[in-house]
Amino acid sequence: MALTAPTSTWEAAFSQAAAGQRVTVRRGRRTVAVVPVADLARLEDLEAEEAAEDADLLAASLAAEAAAQAMGEEPVPWAEADQRLGEL
Repeated sequence: MALTAPTSTWEAAFSQAAAGQRVTVRRGRRTVAVVPVADLARLEDLEAEEAAEDADLLAASLAAEAAAQAMGEEPVPWAEADQRLGEL
């Protein structure tokens, strides 16, 4: 549900969010979302999961690079690896 109006709009938006609804409020060119706390918690959990996945990918990439260098191999630039894989 979208609302446009002055201050009393905020009270209506907060009431609706407290009842479990998601609300957007526009003031001029700016838009904000007022969401239930449960939705915010879910968003924060998703962000934390995404950050953990990113950290895992970075750690794996750094470990693979270190292993390759320990064996005397040079890292292959992405463009070259992509081209080699395309030839398979």
